[in-house]
Amino acid sequence: MEKLKTYGIIKLPVCLVALCIIAGLLSTVAPLASSAGEPVVLTVKGDGVNKVVNFTMADLRALPQKTYTYSGYNHWPSLKVFKNLTGPTLKSILDVAGLKDNATLFTLRPSGGGFVRMDYTRAQLLEEPRYYFPDGESPGDCVEWPPKRSEKGKIPVETIIAMNDSDGRICFGQRKPNEPTIGDCVMIQQMLAGGTIEVSTEPLEHWEAPSVDTNPGTVAPGTKVTLKRPDDIPENIMVYYTLDGSDPTYGSNIFNISYPQFRPEEMNKPIPINGTVTVKARTIGFGKLDSEVKTFQYNTGVSAPADGTGKNTVNKAEDMISDFIDLQNHWAKEDINTLVEKGVIDGTETEFKPDEKTTRAQFAQWLVKALHIEVNQGEDLSFKDVPASAWYHDYVAAAVKAGLIKGNDDNTYAPNECITREQISVIITRALKMKSTKDLSHAITQQATDKFADKDAISPWARQDIALAVSCGIVSGVSEDRFAPQLLTTRAEAAVMILRLYNLLQ
Repeated sequence: MEKLKTYGIIKLPVCLVALCIIAGLLSTVAPLASSAGEPVVLTVKGDGVNKVVNFTMADLRALPQKTYTYSGYNHWPSLKVFKNLTGPTLKSILDVAGLKDNATLFTLRPSGGGFVRMDYTRAQLLEEPRYYFPDGESPGDCVEWPPKRSEKGKIPVETIIAMNDSDGRICFGQRKPNEPTIGDCVMIQQMLAGGTIEVSTEPLEHWEAPSVDTNPGTVAPGTKVTLKRPDDIPENIMVYYTLDGSDPTYGSNIFNISYPQFRPEEMNKPIPINGTVTVKARTIGFGKLDSEVKTFQYNTGVSAPADGTGKNTVNKAEDMISDFIDLQNHWAKEDINTLVEKGVIDGTETEFKPDEKTTRAQFAQWLVKALHIEVNQGEDLSFKDVPASAWYHDYVAAAVKAGLIKGNDDNTYAPNECITREQISVIITRALKMKSTKDLSHAITQQATDKFADKDAISPWARQDIALAVSCGIVSGVSEDRFAPQLLTTRAEAAVMILRLYNLLQ
């Protein structure tokens, strides 16, 4: 009898441990307790989460719900706007499954439709800042590319699975206003009709870099260069490029925005070579890291000068002016052409893009050139977001050394952000004070800004400088009674202001 009791005492803990192990195993695949017995609509699995979780609609409704509006382009291209989409965030769904710190890749497989799967990196859906861009919103087919939209009024948005659209659409914002994110092959549908999210910890690969159809070097004037997407990659992977020496990224030109079966001849325009052109290109797309940047340099040759010195000459700046097809009837054409002739500003071989917004990096370069400020290669610069390898580094450094720009409190310059009318006015006024030999104290009049109905929208730190800039005729309002201090400055407006400053200092 004593032996039997001892056996029973020993057996009880062993049984309890066994039951706990079995329960733990079952919990990794069982539906959530709130919805046992309901059909599974979404499964999260993979080595990037701690457990497999089967979600029902009730489970997903029990998670915090978020409502956002999303904008973006498909690959016709057309602008689409999805308003008031509601659902749980992707992060909240993955947190239930226990997202691991070393998770790298999400593979989404909808339950049906024409798309078998779509890959996204963790950063692309959970970490990169993404937005809804309402400015310039006009849904429908694009008549030209790139679109004329800005970041004004941008609204941060999270990645969600919308429960009120297309049986569960994965929804995320844009990094920049021209990013194509809305195509059905990207924001895929039917995720809540039996779809799966597989989370992986595998190392991320890089996209293959793009190529060109014309070998770099000397080419005939008018040669058109086509950028080529790497073979055997999805059509929704984009080739981004620049012509100003900067490295391409979100917001740069997109070469292959329209699929080959859509409108490539209208939208995917080759790059004309009518002088010295540096094309920088990289492949950017969901599911992998960006490719390396490839640089392709072209020129149209040299000619012997008339003075017989035998030295080579290159195309003059004034030869470039006739190629700016977007300045034919523009209000700022003469001022822009004047600065091009002086070598202060430039554009592409065919366009100046006068109505695009001016970045802080571009403005620093233009102002330094206009004022003939000395530029030293490799000058020390403390801004943590201006790498030494950036094309604008030395211009920003020169402007800082001259006292024209000061940056932000967090030791950044935000070179790729667009500059506001208020900011540009303050910097131009600093330049005026630095270079002018005249007493400007009498020129500052409060009446200069009193006429603007939105004068109270001018930041206190900028009011006196804006008053001087307006009084001297360098800066004017967008209308008789509106200054619009927070409005982003176009390339045309920046050029006109710089030329007015230049003329005033002569």
